[in-house]
Amino acid sequence: MAEKRQLELFLLRFLPHALRDDFVTVGLLLVEKDGGFADLRFTRDWRMLQCVAPEVETEWFEKVENEIRGRLGSLRRRDDLIHLVDERFGSSLDVSPAKGVLTEDPAKEMEVLAEMYFAPLGRGERTQQRTGRGAIVATMKEAFADAGVLDLMQRDLDVGKYTGLGDPFRIDFGYRVGGAVKMFHAVSLAVNVDQALALAYRYSRIEAGMRQEQMRASLTAVVDQGLALPEDRNAFAIGMLEQNSVRVRVVGEMAAVAEDVRRELRA
Repeated sequence: MAEKRQLELFLLRFLPHALRDDFVTVGLLLVEKDGGFADLRFTRDWRMLQCVAPEVETEWFEKVENEIRGRLGSLRRRDDLIHLVDERFGSSLDVSPAKGVLTEDPAKEMEVLAEMYFAPLGRGERTQQRTGRGAIVATMKEAFADAGVLDLMQRDLDVGKYTGLGDPFRIDFGYRVGGAVKMFHAVSLAVNVDQALALAYRYSRIEAGMRQEQMRASLTAVVDQGLALPEDRNAFAIGMLEQNSVRVRVVGEMAAVAEDVRRELRA
């Protein structure tokens, strides 16, 4: 019989409300103290998170995962992980106390743990229709993939040189055809108009900056299917986008939008 190896398991938990004790486990880190095995897993099923925090953008967790994975070799103690999380991701993430794990096969044990903690919601469990910007982005990605154009598009376009150095804002999708740069960005109006107003403000700068570089900018905002805000606020938000030359489409139209992109790119 193979000798059992001693490892430690840390849970990465998202805290949707700073003053409450509820959380959603989004990641697992399994490490061997002597510097041997180390593996990281993040959930791919965001339904539970969408139930408690529908406005959270799931793309943020991809960045968290990539950052932690890039430092796996140096994360052998809980203090190391806590320091990284606090420094890079603030108070939205919490690291659980270590759980001891004895196993002959760490890789196989990681599969078991991932299945245990990230099991999909079953029938009858609490589910909620995906809402918010993260859900819109996911639908856009699926539509572009179904149309066969996702790999031809740029993701997370950095427009800081137009809006101001240091601006962390990124445009979700875009592509270039000749002298035209065509972009698509998810905007949720489920809670407030802030996302729409911020995009309208930035786009006026983006368009002007690209014009100086002899490029023709085009931006489409993709908004929620069922808008939750009062009608006058929706009209105000959409009006501000359109006044700043931003086209507006609802997420239910994404198949048609993606098909237009496919024809233009001749994919």
